[in-house]
Amino acid sequence: MLGAEAARERDARRSRARRSQGRRGATGVRREAALYALLAAWILLGLFGHDPWKPDEAYTFGLVYHILESGDWLVPTLAGEPFVEKPPLFFWTAALFANALPGALPVHDAARLASAFYVALTLAFTYLTAKDWCESPIAAPLILAGCFGYLQHAHQLITDNALMAGIALGLLGLARSSGLLLGTAAGIAFLSKGLLGPGMLGLIAIALLLFREWRTPAYLRSWLVALAAFLPWALIWPTLLYLHSPALFNEWFWVNNFGRFSGAAGLGGVLDHAHYAKALVWFALPAWPLAVVALLRDRLRSPLVQLAMLAFIVMLAVLSAASAARTLYGLPLLIPLALLAAVGLESIPRWLAWPLHVTAVAGAAALGLALWLGWAALLAGWRPAFLEEYSPGFTPTLEPVAVGAAVAITALWCYSWLLSLPVRWLAGVALVWGLAMTLWLPWLDYAKSYRGVAAQMHAVRVQKPGCVATQGLTEPQRAMFHYYSGIRAPSGKDCPWLLIHSGSAQMPAPGDGWKPAWRGTRPGDTKEFFWLFSR
Repeated sequence: MLGAEAARERDARRSRARRSQGRRGATGVRREAALYALLAAWILLGLFGHDPWKPDEAYTFGLVYHILESGDWLVPTLAGEPFVEKPPLFFWTAALFANALPGALPVHDAARLASAFYVALTLAFTYLTAKDWCESPIAAPLILAGCFGYLQHAHQLITDNALMAGIALGLLGLARSSGLLLGTAAGIAFLSKGLLGPGMLGLIAIALLLFREWRTPAYLRSWLVALAAFLPWALIWPTLLYLHSPALFNEWFWVNNFGRFSGAAGLGGVLDHAHYAKALVWFALPAWPLAVVALLRDRLRSPLVQLAMLAFIVMLAVLSAASAARTLYGLPLLIPLALLAAVGLESIPRWLAWPLHVTAVAGAAALGLALWLGWAALLAGWRPAFLEEYSPGFTPTLEPVAVGAAVAITALWCYSWLLSLPVRWLAGVALVWGLAMTLWLPWLDYAKSYRGVAAQMHAVRVQKPGCVATQGLTEPQRAMFHYYSGIRAPSGKDCPWLLIHSGSAQMPAPGDGWKPAWRGTRPGDTKEFFWLFSR
C-alpha cells in the first residue's frame, strides 16, 4: 500500500521480530508477564483512593457528576450552569463507568476508570502502529508511558486522555491507509476536544503527500472512507446541541474552538508560542533523544519515520500557534516522538544508552529509597517543617493494601533490571509514582481535597434551611462544593447564605445585612479562603 521498497523494509523488520520472539522460551514468558504486570501497575496506580484534585480533574468530575445526578447527557453542565468548553465523549464514558460500579467504588474513583480505558487504548494503538515497522514494537508504548509529561495526566480524570486515544488511532489509520480507522479516530478526537484533533489529523494526512511512498491510490481512497466514518461523530451531537440551544452551540463551536487561537476562549495558560519547544526538554524524556537518533539514522527512508516526523511537526506548529499554552495541551506530541524513539532504539549509541540506563536505575533507586524511608519515619512520628507546612494536622496510619501495592511495584522494579532499557526506564518511573500514590497518597490527599473544608462549611449551613448564593468560586471549587455540599447555581437573590472565595485572609465585604458565620480553607492552603455569610 505504501510502495514496494517500503513493503520490503517492513517485511524484513517483521521477520527479525518474529525470529526474536521464537527464541524467547520460558524465560521470555516470565519477562513478558512481568512486562504486562508493570504496564497494568503503571496504569492503575494513582487512579483510586483520593478525591478529585484541582484544577482539571475537579471540574471534569463536576461535569460527570451532573450526568449522574440529572440524567442530562446532552449539555455539559457544571454545578447547575452549562459549561460547553468541550464536547461530552469523555464525560459520557466516565459516567458509564460510574454507573457500572455502583457502591463498589467511590463515584469519583469509578469515573476515573475512563482515564484508564483511554490510556490503555492509546498504548495499544501506539503499539499497533509500531508493529508493522519496528523490530521491538512494544518499545513504543513503553517509552510513551515512561515520558515524564504523560505520567500525572494519564492518571487524571481529564478529556485529554480521550483525545490521546483518538490521535493514536488516527496515526494507526494513516500508517495502514485505513479510512475507517482514520475517520473513527477523528470522531473520537472531535467529541473529546472539538476541531483541534481532527484538524491536526487532516493536516498530517495532506502533508504525507510530500513523500512518494504515500502518493498511492489506496491512500487517497482512504480519505473518502475516513470522511464517511467521521460524519456521524461530527453531526449527531452538534446537531442535537444546536436544536436544544443555538446560543450554547455558538459558544461551543465558535468561541471554544476558534477562540483558542484568537484568545476569545479564555483557556488560561501562558501566551508563549515557544512554550512547547521549551517544555519538551523535560516533558518528552526519554523519547526525544531517541527520536533524534531515529531521524539521524533513518534519514526519512521508513514510512513510519516519515509519518511520525510530520505528525510531530504539524502538531507542534498548530499547538504553538494557539493563544494559550499549557504543557497539558502538548500531550499529543508524545505519541509521534514515542514512535520515533522505538525506531531509534534499534541503533542506540552507547553514549546515549548509558546515561539513560543510569538515570533509570540509580535515579529510581535513590528516589524510591527516600520515599520508603521517609514514609517509615513519618509513621514513626517524624514531622519535619516542610511536610507539616504542606499538610498541617495530618496523622498517618498503616494501610495494608497500600503497603502491599508498594511492595509489589518495588519487586517489579527489581526484576526489571534483567529486562530491556525501555522496561527499566518505565519501571523506574512506575516505582517513584507508585510509592507516591500508595505510601504518600493519604498525605497528599489530605491537603489537596476539598472534602474537609466543604464538610466544615456544610455543618454550619444546615443550621438554617435555605439556598446558598456563591461569589468568586472558580470552576473546580464550584464542582467540589456541589459534589460535597449540594451547592449549585443558579441561586436566588434571596438566599439566606452567601459563600465567597477570596485569595486573601482578610474578610471580604459582602454588603449590607450579611454577617460572617464561618471561615475555612484547606490544610496548608494560603491562596484560597472561603467565607460563609448569613442574613
